[in-house]
Amino acid sequence: MFGVSDDQIQSVREPSIREINAKIPRKVSLDPDGGFASLVVALILLGFGVVWFGGNFYYYFVHQARIRETLNRGGREAIGAITRIHSSGGRHSVTLVDYRFRVDGLDYDGAINLEDEPLSPDGELPYLRIGEPIRVQYLPNNPQVNHPSGWAWWNWWDNVIPQLFFLAFPGAGIAILVSLYRERRLARIGWVTEGEVIACAPNGKQFRVDYEFYDENREQFDGASENCDEYKTGSKIRVIYLKSNPKRNDTYPMSIYKTVE
Repeated sequence: MFGVSDDQIQSVREPSIREINAKIPRKVSLDPDGGFASLVVALILLGFGVVWFGGNFYYYFVHQARIRETLNRGGREAIGAITRIHSSGGRHSVTLVDYRFRVDGLDYDGAINLEDEPLSPDGELPYLRIGEPIRVQYLPNNPQVNHPSGWAWWNWWDNVIPQLFFLAFPGAGIAILVSLYRERRLARIGWVTEGEVIACAPNGKQFRVDYEFYDENREQFDGASENCDEYKTGSKIRVIYLKSNPKRNDTYPMSIYKTVE
């Protein structure tokens, strides 16, 4: 080629399958586009899970435990009255009981879940009415720290169980990290061979490419991958697979990891 050296031609030439497999185990790194984006998403989801569950764990099992211990040790009791019974609204609606009590001429308000009320002797929740008296335990130096006497501080069903929904976020983050680890192993020690496209269809901004290939024992396997390029049925395509488990495969080069020369 005029004006191009042999070294430059060699540098842009696509390596053969034999040359690719000769580098096993390969040195790989996350692709700046797909790989790093997946890692960032995983870390964000994990971070959200740590903050959310750390905060809820502290509130229910540490913060409220300290307040309960402080009230039991140095709290006083006042007689207040129920001022309102209403629903909290939302998907996980609960019935709240608002109350008010007076200390040293000042009124203080509070609210608590109706389901936290002590059971009556017959095992049922008493029917409460607005204006009924309620005993409230409070701190003398800070009456805003208070709690109805004898009522539970929280219950699993209304306060804790709904939080389990948010396990989906850190769970998704962990799943992405596990997938990145599995893909890295495939990128490092996977065996590259030639496959054939059996179907290709648009999938959002990319294409879903279905392919089939033969492993070194001439056993046929198939796979699918997201690809930015469109392929015709019957086109030849490079496939990378694990020798120990050919069902773990992908198109080569992979979109998440790239080989470091």
